[in-house]
Amino acid sequence: MTERSEKFLSFDKFKERVYKHIGFLESLDEVEIGKSSKAVNKGCFGIFILPIFLYGNKTMRRHYKIKEQSKKADAILAQKEVKDLLCEKLDATVILPIDAAYKITPVLYALALEDETKIPFDSMLFAIISRKIVKEGVENFCVETSTKAEKEKAGKSKNRKRASD
Repeated sequence: MTERSEKFLSFDKFKERVYKHIGFLESLDEVEIGKSSKAVNKGCFGIFILPIFLYGNKTMRRHYKIKEQSKKADAILAQKEVKDLLCEKLDATVILPIDAAYKITPVLYALALEDETKIPFDSMLFAIISRKIVKEGVENFCVETSTKAEKEKAGKSKNRKRASD
């Protein structure tokens, strides 16, 4: 589907698409993993069927423009404002891309409603962003935000101690 048609979907339908794209991307990665493990013991499957799967994988990645979407996701995640908003919603319990999508899709959707040029309505892009955050690890992704929040808490507690003295 194109971006224009996804803009007019309800939030629930859009979220459902994000979840489906996460599963789709995971399955594409499984084929990539299978490529290296099957190379040792080819047999009939490796000789005839595996090349078809690999060609299909490459074609699907090209069709959905995974590389271009990944670059867009990197650009979006590099924006400090977006990163801060996402890190507010994420915690250490997020270990799967579907968990990340559940927590960050509402934030990204709201930002896309505000300014579609900044974050386009694209469920595949949202799925890639979720996967990138999980791949990097929430602790690593939100490291700057968490240290900033800790400093603010420390500053508030010092102010409270001074006020009580």
